[in-house]
Amino acid sequence: MINNYDDILQWVEENDIMILDQGFRDSLGVLKSLGIDVAMPSFFGPKQNQSDVQDANNSRFVTILRWVVESVNARIKRFKWFNQVILNSLLPYVQDFIYIVAALLNCFHVSMVTPSPNDDATVRRMNSLRTQNNTLQIFLTNYNLARNSIWNVIDIHNLVQRFRKLSMVDLRMITLRVYQLKRARSYAEEHADSIDLTDPHLEFPIQSCTDTNAHDIIRIRFQSAHKKSSQYYTYIQFDPNQILAWYCTCRSGPRVVGCCSHVAVGIWFLGYERHQLETNQQPSSTNFANLHYCDSISDNEDSSDEDNDARYSSTR
Repeated sequence: MINNYDDILQWVEENDIMILDQGFRDSLGVLKSLGIDVAMPSFFGPKQNQSDVQDANNSRFVTILRWVVESVNARIKRFKWFNQVILNSLLPYVQDFIYIVAALLNCFHVSMVTPSPNDDATVRRMNSLRTQNNTLQIFLTNYNLARNSIWNVIDIHNLVQRFRKLSMVDLRMITLRVYQLKRARSYAEEHADSIDLTDPHLEFPIQSCTDTNAHDIIRIRFQSAHKKSSQYYTYIQFDPNQILAWYCTCRSGPRVVGCCSHVAVGIWFLGYERHQLETNQQPSSTNFANLHYCDSISDNEDSSDEDNDARYSSTR
């Protein structure tokens, strides 16, 4: 870009924003020196284990737009030749092979993006939530409600108040797209140690708080999907009519623009799946395999939703 190879700078117009992942972190200085605005998921400091709410919200704006890039890459890598190390001697042929693969995908594959009647509502909701704080996180901190001694495991049928029954439309407005919902079944099956999630005798461990200030809050302890040594506590505040707030101790848990996968599991199971007459009895391994390619889901987001050993500091 510095040398304007192939007139690449002509591709960029005034007020354009480049939406990048963290792999481009070392290019920020160059891009800014060229007058190009950049949007990128937030960086973690050396001792930071969780995003603050504003960084988490802003990162969600990036990932909900960038998923299409990862999806295109995934479609190309479905062709075995591109899903392996390519020898240097074959590099002169890569461009021709890309043309062939792209032509096949454009001709025979479904569209990458399909407009939805709810797109405008999703955008409005995201913009309205972008600058909001996580009220439940603040509440838990102010009243010191995160300590384990005040939380007891209860039966799912003994909730203090009824958990509202939700539709898929309701769930998508909470999660803002469906990536977290695609992961929900696998998480729920592992948490319940069962693939029959509509079994009336299913054990789905939930915790309630002995503190009277938290009578409308439940807590669920989820095992990390990436680290066996890591567990996360997911808090959901609700009344019989609506989901009031959520917070999770995972890396992106504080965000209110959508929610992390752990929050989505709790809301999906309590408000939707357990009310179904039949369950999709696929083993969790099958569901995880279905997530191998990003284009099998809508709006894939960075794996930092949970665990990532890499910690980056901002170069700004």
